[in-house]
Amino acid sequence: MLNYGLVSTAIVGEERTQLLDGMRLLAEIAHKHGIPITWAIDTKSAPTVARLITEWHTENGAAPLLMLDIKPMWEENWATQQEAHPGSSTEAMAVHLVTMREKLPEYINKEWERVNRALPWAEPSVAGAAFKNDTLLRALEQSGFRGIWGYHWHQRNTDPDNPNASEPETDRGGFGYFYPLEASTLMDGRAPRENDDQRIADQFKNIVGMPYHTAAHLAEDTDNLRAALLNGTAHQHYNIYVENTAWNQWLGYVEHIDPLTVAHLGVEGLERLDAYFAHVVSVQETKPQLIAQMVDDYMENHEQTEPITIVATNTDAENNEVNPKSTLRTFYCDAACELAFVEGTMDPVEIKNYTSERVLQSQATKPVLTTFAPTRYRTELRIAITIESIRAMPYGITIWGDHDGLQLTEANTDNVRWIGNHALFIRLTLQSGKNQFNLKLTI
Repeated sequence: MLNYGLVSTAIVGEERTQLLDGMRLLAEIAHKHGIPITWAIDTKSAPTVARLITEWHTENGAAPLLMLDIKPMWEENWATQQEAHPGSSTEAMAVHLVTMREKLPEYINKEWERVNRALPWAEPSVAGAAFKNDTLLRALEQSGFRGIWGYHWHQRNTDPDNPNASEPETDRGGFGYFYPLEASTLMDGRAPRENDDQRIADQFKNIVGMPYHTAAHLAEDTDNLRAALLNGTAHQHYNIYVENTAWNQWLGYVEHIDPLTVAHLGVEGLERLDAYFAHVVSVQETKPQLIAQMVDDYMENHEQTEPITIVATNTDAENNEVNPKSTLRTFYCDAACELAFVEGTMDPVEIKNYTSERVLQSQATKPVLTTFAPTRYRTELRIAITIESIRAMPYGITIWGDHDGLQLTEANTDNVRWIGNHALFIRLTLQSGKNQFNLKLTI
């Protein structure tokens, strides 16, 4: 099953009339195909869009998503604490965090009360934010919210002139649903296992993170539905996720489009949007839902972050215009990390470690695969793997090819996943120094 969610940001600005026109156009097309819309709004926009959203809530199941911007408050308080504690960044940080933990729940509750006055039927469920950190997540949890939308594949707070040193933002990435607070409990570089203490799971299972636009990791120039429609990749990216439902227990697909861009699509663009939505609902495995419904479904089925593996075909048209070369890419994510692979290479070309640094791994500090030795012994395939690392961290390798006839009988790895007939993925946890792993598979 592919859970499909559509988000539209209805923030009122100078182009108020065009925004409302775009909302009506988008709603007409989406509702025609039975696709409910989650409208991302702020407190200033709520009175303007309330009548439309209420009407669609009654007839088509629409719901609001509360957009929050804590960055001004965060930066102001951090500056204040630096002035109050000159020469002691540690003390300034401690006081800053305590203050923000007290102020943020109150701020969130007041913001929601303003929205609730315009939409009295709405309940706190999902918030959205560009600036995110663990303090905000815990404040949302205290305020009754269950999810946060807006994680980007490549977005990090790297401004050297404004690092917000007390707790800088590093966007997790984002092509899957996950529990963002889970990584905070994983200091040994691994994802939680089934026999972990339930108390650990209880610390993070109440707030779900979700991507701003799921397919953004598949193409550099696709960060919203409008871009995918214009460059002709919307159907392709959606189909990739449909195909990947075969080896994933739970898969979500979130798309974002701005009403103002819908208002400017023109006749041809609106026809493309209509055709695309028709294609989405034509897939039997697809379930269109509100973002809040997807969050509830995820929490009901998974107490811990469910690992996701996505395989996509990348066509290099520049390599040969007549017969372009196709290569496979694999993307893996769990609570501790995100890894990206390219066909023909066993070790990842990109690593995001969320257990400690929460930063993109540099080329110089990547682990090195020094041994990969498969041997056949009667009906067994034995694989010896040695990886050297300068630090403890989550890791993984991909063995490309069809391994459908093999069954795992023994391994000292975290996990082994069959990705259809494309590859075998091995999830590992590395310690500093030389790491040795052994697998036995029956033929």
